[in-house]
Amino acid sequence: MQRGEPLPLVWLAPGAVSDPRGLLRFGPLHDIPLTLGPVVAGVPEPVPLVHATGVGGVEHPDHPGYAVPEALDLLRWCGTRGLHAVLAVRGRTSGELADVVGQVRRSLDADALGAVEVDLRGADDQTALKCLARVRETTPRDLLLLARLSALQPDLVAAARGAVAGGAGAVVVCGSVRLGEGRWWSGPSTAAVSRAGVRRLSAAAAERRWPPVPVVAAGGVHDVGSARAALAEGAAAVQLGTALWADPTLLWTVRDALAGDPPPPRPDPTGR
Repeated sequence: MQRGEPLPLVWLAPGAVSDPRGLLRFGPLHDIPLTLGPVVAGVPEPVPLVHATGVGGVEHPDHPGYAVPEALDLLRWCGTRGLHAVLAVRGRTSGELADVVGQVRRSLDADALGAVEVDLRGADDQTALKCLARVRETTPRDLLLLARLSALQPDLVAAARGAVAGGAGAVVVCGSVRLGEGRWWSGPSTAAVSRAGVRRLSAAAAERRWPPVPVVAAGGVHDVGSARAALAEGAAAVQLGTALWADPTLLWTVRDALAGDPPPPRPDPTGR
């Protein structure tokens, strides 16, 4: 995937499943970007659980994500099958983020990497700019970078503006609710939060308060109706995460339904 190309309608969210290879038994994956991770510098093997059990997901500071070697193993698997791999990265500093991406880019399987998603939930505009710029230095100029932002950030528009200035070609608006340091809640109840964030960015784009790039809605997308609602607010695509715990086939159900829909009318921020 390259910056400026239309985004696939449905993406696998980071941490949605412990091993995306298991999804292959439910259907073909060639047109669904498989997000590997989140990948964090310095995480020891074996790979810890990213989410706890339950109706929604809770991310734990004690279990922050995948180690780089495990990510490389999954990337190799995607490459041998011609699948779109998206590397989701987390780090405490811009240097840690760039180091993780750099390790993956230097591997023999780097050609399978289709995009990089950088977790910037809670970052201000300057931090978003700096982190994306550091990651951009380690990647080809045409590789798609996505900034993962929280819909509840104090100034979502400014953070998105900084991320695009740093090199992001798309923004993921996440509806997860922060519970504490390193802890986020996600589930069907966060759909309204995610859509509100998408709506804010759509309105800001119409007012030319940020250079608009495609927006991906993440959080609370648990069926066709919630996916359509996100696109109606201005999203170009959706990520499916905890909904797959109950029904992994939702990836294809939602994809097929959205592919058959006409493009939704974009909302008018003026209300007219």
